[in-house]
Amino acid sequence: MTRARDARWSGALGVLDEVRRAPGGTRAEAARRLGLGSGSATEITARLRALDLLEEVPAPAVGRGRPTTRLLPHPRGPLVAVVEVRYEGWRCAVSGIDGRPSTVVAGPRRHGSEPQVVGEIADALRDLKRRHGRRLRAVSVSAAGVVRDRRLVRPTTLGWEPTDLTAILPEESTPLVIGNDATLAGLAEARGCAGTGAGTVLY
Repeated sequence: MTRARDARWSGALGVLDEVRRAPGGTRAEAARRLGLGSGSATEITARLRALDLLEEVPAPAVGRGRPTTRLLPHPRGPLVAVVEVRYEGWRCAVSGIDGRPSTVVAGPRRHGSEPQVVGEIADALRDLKRRHGRRLRAVSVSAAGVVRDRRLVRPTTLGWEPTDLTAILPEESTPLVIGNDATLAGLAEARGCAGTGAGTVLY
């Protein structure tokens, strides 16, 4: 049963990955790249629509043949809040399944004012939670400095003392991921940009 369930959802994950990689592509294109039959592609996209993960809109007609649809993130789909803390300042954005962040608020870094900046980011995240409710599924923080156990232990670039970043999200029910900016940038390149599909990536 577990193997059948995993196989059933592997195709769904593949379709979601296609939408992240190329939002607005057609169902036929996604099926062709994933090696899915038209029946399987139809069944998978129906399940993802029912879960408010994807929506399908008619694709422009091109030549003869049956009409197909374009696949897009669902307008009520899950969101992730992403926070970037860098020398120039900080900014907070939200991103859907397509992985394209949209900045919603930003502020200055303020040399030596770690608690104030952390408090401002926490306020921004609380506002996002009020606006999006359960759609906001996780928070990711990228920081310019050495990160260990979700603490900035060597934030020399920022001109800060070691700082506990968990105060950014006091609500423990929302998953929080904190990492070094270069490490997370390399991970992004490997998984969704220039390094996609490569066995080894040097960033």
